Amino acid sequence: MMAQTEQWMQSKVEYDHSTGFYRVGREHDEPLSTNVVLSVAAIEGVRPTELPPLARTIDPDALDQVFCGTDDAILSFSYAGYRVAIHAADRIEITPIDETRALTRN
Repeated sequence: MMAQTEQWMQSKVEYDHSTGFYRVGREHDEPLSTNVVLSVAAIEGVRPTELPPLARTIDPDALDQVFCGTDDAILSFSYAGYRVAIHAADRIEITPIDETRALTRN
């Protein structure tokens, strides 16, 4: 599973030094909730199972369904020390809540 998060980090996650957040192009072969967990795990350099369950923050099934058929919605929530903003189901922006976290990960 660690190889999956490393591959995800290399191929999907991009850090923007000017804004201090990570951009993730959504992988439509995976549910949106899975995209979020894999992205945060990749940023943290841990296995997804080492993160708190997403369901403690937001209903994963509702998250997966909220963007069906819409292209102008934005949803933002906190998860595992990050602010996650989902833009119209095609882009995810992840910002460390603690600014020092970004500096130690890059």
